[in-house]
Amino acid sequence: MRYTAPLALAFAASTALASPSNSLHVGDSNDNDHSQINIFKTANKRWDGAICKGKVTPATFPGLVTPSEDGGCVRYYQGIDMTGVVTTVNIYFPTVKSACDCIGLCIKNITTCTNWVFKHTFAPGLDHGKRTCTLYSSPNLPTDVTLAYNLSGSVNFAELGANPQVGGLAPLTFTDPALTQQDRFGVSGFIAQDQNSNIYC
Repeated sequence: MRYTAPLALAFAASTALASPSNSLHVGDSNDNDHSQINIFKTANKRWDGAICKGKVTPATFPGLVTPSEDGGCVRYYQGIDMTGVVTTVNIYFPTVKSACDCIGLCIKNITTCTNWVFKHTFAPGLDHGKRTCTLYSSPNLPTDVTLAYNLSGSVNFAELGANPQVGGLAPLTFTDPALTQQDRFGVSGFIAQDQNSNIYC
């Protein structure tokens, strides 16, 4: 009888070691019906609030992934400048007249742009008093993160104007140089391209 417990434990251990691969396959097959895993069942409803429908479309930008040919973008923040720095490119009016133009420029420069913002930059003689499109290659760094770049090992950093770059709260967009009046028509967002060259905005 003294061997029964060790044998039982050995059997339990061998069963446990043999079961993960099977349970993983079972789990994967049932994930579609698991409400805590499949959180995307109503995800397409977010496109009800998409911006630039009819302007940023798969027909205009091949590879853009949207639920319909109307296109549009859902990865945006109204009144907030969620963009970072790293590389910064400003495009002024009249080259850019709307946020949709700005998104389009980021998509056209997908290999160097992941973030865009359409906001007042208060650049006399350049912006004609209109909002500016700024393209970036990184998102806003969080408050407790600072990055310093080794330029000798970097590429495509000609537009790098701040080094090191200090994180902070995401700034709002403003209508006045004193930064006291929030601009509710300022907007920023993200662009991404996956390994299959599909584009998301």
